[in-house]
Amino acid sequence: MNISKTLEKSTSSYKCNKCKDTTWIITINGARRCECYEMDYIKRLWENYGIKAEEVKKLNDYKPFDSLTTNLKHKASNYIIQFEEKYANSDENSFGILGQSGAGKSHVSISIGAALLNKNHKVVYMPYLEAMRELKANSMDDEYYNKLINRYKRTEVLVIDDLFKDKVKSGRLTGELTEADMKHIYPILNFRYANKLATIFSTECTLNQLLDLDEALGGRVLQMCGDNITEIVGREYNYRIRNIKKAQ
Repeated sequence: MNISKTLEKSTSSYKCNKCKDTTWIITINGARRCECYEMDYIKRLWENYGIKAEEVKKLNDYKPFDSLTTNLKHKASNYIIQFEEKYANSDENSFGILGQSGAGKSHVSISIGAALLNKNHKVVYMPYLEAMRELKANSMDDEYYNKLINRYKRTEVLVIDDLFKDKVKSGRLTGELTEADMKHIYPILNFRYANKLATIFSTECTLNQLLDLDEALGGRVLQMCGDNITEIVGREYNYRIRNIKKAQ
């Protein structure tokens, strides 16, 4: 019997070779949780919002058609590749895609988050509307509320999908940030800004609309992103309309 081949086969049957799928690491000082435990938990959080990180559209699936969209894909690719070396601990460590509905903003932002998650970074997905509803609904339960908001405040990387979705429609602002809105979103963004934690934003707001909603908050979002921000304006970027025109 070839013992080395037997051991290799046995080892490869585990999803995590460090803990052999027990989620525990035994050391001379006792037992501690394996890092795969937290990663599995984070992936389950993604799935709670209907997204399997392993099955999301990849950045390579994004099809640019002009210089703006080509530059967006190039920026996103560089962000993923250079994250550890250039962005992880810098002041301008975030990534933002703003503007036109149907332009692939969620596709790109989620693909960045999934790529970083696959590189073992702790990436939490936060669909803005659903997260705000959950935070508001549990605001009277201090223990559970703090658990929820700290999930978004403290994670290594946060993907905020459709930021301020309820404040813009058809390219126009339709509402203001209320006191209740600010109570929940401000602590998240402010904490991440102050602690240099990377955040990936997608929003239908333009740059000016973001500042019109709240100049201080919008300014921090822009500052966090630095050069890694792309504003997409114009219905020609809506892939649904573009596909209809192609079919005609």
